Amino acid sequence: MSGHSKWANIQHRKSNQDFKKSKIFSKLIKEISTVVKESGINNYRLKNAILNARSVNIPKKTIEKAIKKALQIKTDDYKNLNLEGLIHGISIIIECMTNNSIRTTSSIRILFNKNGGRLCNNGELSHFFHRMGIFCIKKEDIPHSIEDFQLMTIDFGAQDVVIDRSMVYLHTNFEYLGVMKNNLEKLKIFHEYKIKRIPKQIKYLSEEKRIKVINFIDKLYMNEDVKNIYSNLDENKK
Repeated sequence: MSGHSKWANIQHRKSNQDFKKSKIFSKLIKEISTVVKESGINNYRLKNAILNARSVNIPKKTIEKAIKKALQIKTDDYKNLNLEGLIHGISIIIECMTNNSIRTTSSIRILFNKNGGRLCNNGELSHFFHRMGIFCIKKEDIPHSIEDFQLMTIDFGAQDVVIDRSMVYLHTNFEYLGVMKNNLEKLKIFHEYKIKRIPKQIKYLSEEKRIKVINFIDKLYMNEDVKNIYSNLDENKK
């Protein structure tokens, strides 16, 4: 029986991993489709979306099929939707991509209600977060010395420059996102960028409540319309 139990556990874990993988694939393919519908195929947004998809080994044929379908079908467009909610005093921002905002909002509201939280009005919690742009650039794509490039990007609005073995990460305040993006494109430096929300102040909870909030965030991610989630919870175990 122990062997059977071990096999069942392995199958269960594999099933969960496959489910999570399919969710990631679905979100990234949806992102590619939305970018194509909104901006066409000759833009950095699409290059970034394809780069994200390839980073998790989505097949090239699958990506090409998504682009072709998005070019042909103009109905059923997906739109960005941001929602805000509170649970155990923790502020949560949920970034979604959906073709039915009423459906998405309703399902997330129900999830908050079932777990002792509430969905808030837009703008009620967003001021608890800074919006930051993070640009990711391969060192090999920089046509200057790293030192010169650092000085140059400071003029473009970089607040911080982080360098590792192969990559350079530029952190900018949201208001300088367009300036940085435009200047990198003028220099023909291929880059990936993301917009992240950084909490202005971290909140601490008891271990019991901290785990409940983390589990709740995991439940939110199970919704296929959810792209990113930000909270001001201190997630580190004490």
